Formats: sequence, C-alpha cells, structure tokens
Amino acid sequence: MMIDLYPQQTAQVLMQWLELSLNPENHLYALLDHSFDPKLLRKMKDRISYTALYQDQGGDVEISPLLCMLDTQSELQAQIELLLQITAGQPMLSFWLSPLDREAIFSHFANYFDVTLLPEKISMVLRYADTRILPNLLSTFNPEQSAMFLRPFVQLAYFDRAAKPVFVSGLHQQQIADTPLILNEVQFNQMMDHSLPDQVLQQIYRDKLQALLPEQASLAYAWVSNECVAAQAEGLCEFAEVTSYCTARLQESRPLS
Repeated sequence: MMIDLYPQQTAQVLMQWLELSLNPENHLYALLDHSFDPKLLRKMKDRISYTALYQDQGGDVEISPLLCMLDTQSELQAQIELLLQITAGQPMLSFWLSPLDREAIFSHFANYFDVTLLPEKISMVLRYADTRILPNLLSTFNPEQSAMFLRPFVQLAYFDRAAKPVFVSGLHQQQIADTPLILNEVQFNQMMDHSLPDQVLQQIYRDKLQALLPEQASLAYAWVSNECVAAQAEGLCEFAEVTSYCTARLQESRPLS
C-alpha cells in the first residue's frame, strides 16, 4: 500500500460533496493512474466508460491515465463504490467536476502529457494522475499555471496519505489549457525536494526493509518524512546520503505503529 485503505464511509462522503456541487450543467469525471494496476480495465467490468489519455500522444496506452465519465444519475454511487474498491491502497484515483464535455477535458489534459524543464528544455512525462504527485504539482505552480490547470473545473477531489478526500476549487470556466506546461529550475527542484520521502520509501522497499516500517501507509510516510528532515538538518543533501541515514535509523529501532 502507498496510501491507507479508504475509510468505510468514503463513498457517502463523496456523495455528500456531490450533492452540493453537482448539477445538470456539470459532468463528473474520474481520473485513474492505470500504471499502478495493469488489470484495472478488467476490474472495471465494463461498468465504467473510459478514454486512455495517452492514445493520441504516442505514450504507452497500457499505462495511460484513464479519463472516466461517470453516470450522474442512477449508477453514480455504485460506480464510485467500484472505483474505491479497485483502487484501495494506491494513489491512483481522483474526481473532477466540470461543465465541459469529455472531448474538451481530453484536450485539456493533452497539454499535460509532458512537462518541459528549464533551462535545459528537457521533456518528461508528467504523472499528474498519481495523487502523490498531484498536490506536489499544485503547490509548485505559479498563479498563472494554477489558473490554467484548474480553468475548466468546478472542483476536484483526491485522496491524501490517510485516504481522506481533499477538495480543491477550480475556476469553473468554459475554457481549457492552451499552452504546454513549462517548469523552471526552482520549481523542478521544489518538486524533487517534496518527493524525497517517496523516493526513500521506494528504496526501502527495494532493500526489502519495509517490514521495519509501520504497517499503516500514512504512518510509514510520516516516519520517513521526519527522518528526511532530520537528515537534511545534519547537512545531508544527496539522495544516497539521506537514504543511508534513514535506513540506518530504521535498522536501529522499529518505528512505533
């Protein structure tokens, strides 16, 4: 698991959110990071229609983010419950409310297939559907980039490490992004700094030391985050140095669950 299991009342919480936000003029979309589960389409059981967002971009369709338009009438709660069931424990599900149709939202996200990093002008695929990366991205954007990204949405909801929904307001406009995303060096470094605990966690799993971490995903992430801060306070900046520090601390004593 990379996030906690969803609390029991999560579907009801989402339905209450939608009671306040959903109306006949808006469409509800689910965004799924397919790369976490290659069996995802089979688990959807043909009950939810989808569009693979990489299909026109030359990316691997097998790991493409999936844009799903949900039935906002009789099947909505059942579809939400199914999505919660098949994504449990993984940072791969978010909900997006917009007045625009699926073709427009598809075109909007096409502008975020990749990101150009300055000053080298390196192009990298942007995994905005990963809900560990999404809040990092939102906090890194400058006001103009944030407005561009949120332009066609009324609200969006994603899940934090404790699998609690986080709601973000959009701009509720009848427009989509019209320029590709470019991040400068400061922004890229900020995102890398924020992602350091996840990188260290991945290395701990590669080293097969995860049994020493708390079983609850959010507690494991919190422990690693605290140790990364402690390592940096000791003047350790390189990934290998921080990882070694955290691994040593992990082996000294098991964190409290």
